[in-house]
Amino acid sequence: MAGPIAQNVTDHSATVFWLTSREAATTLKYGLNEEHPDQIGTLEPSRSDEKANQEHRAALKNLQPDETYFFQILNDAGEVQASGQFQTEPSEYAQAGILKIVDGPVFEYLDSTSVEIAWTTSAPSSTLVRYGIDPNDLRKTATAPWGEETHRVQISGLEPNTKYHFVVESAQARDSGTMAKSAEGSFRTEYQGEAALTNIEPRR
Repeated sequence: MAGPIAQNVTDHSATVFWLTSREAATTLKYGLNEEHPDQIGTLEPSRSDEKANQEHRAALKNLQPDETYFFQILNDAGEVQASGQFQTEPSEYAQAGILKIVDGPVFEYLDSTSVEIAWTTSAPSSTLVRYGIDPNDLRKTATAPWGEETHRVQISGLEPNTKYHFVVESAQARDSGTMAKSAEGSFRTEYQGEAALTNIEPRR
């Protein structure tokens, strides 16, 4: 329903979040080989009692800097249910003056025609979400005013029961010429008439 999305990516670690429509036992495998990821992510406890076993989060550690990692989400029968990839940050990631996404992106609201996405950067900066049905054509955009560290964007006018892909971007930070961009994520809007999902992933 929501995700998978790589979050809090650094030069050596990342978290992958996904939400299933029902309780499910899942495993995340990751690695540098797209066809045969050979490492298993450490599943973390759900932050929501209401969504236990539907909300999934895996910690990926001991990653190499500036590399593309691939991941697969498998069901209890070992079948691939979803996949994705992300780029780790370069080794100079922690240097001062480089704009970074330090939390998120997360989903805060999702219904049949809208979604709210939020993330936090290391400095006040611009807010932009690129999205679309085709992951190779994210030409639609949604923005919020410049100048916040916590960014929150609501996207409306979506089609019900439809999978969308997105990336978030922040730039124009004070004293920085750099841009922070998330890995590609995805979500599926609710069926028309279904209750909205709120507080899908509580802010820390």
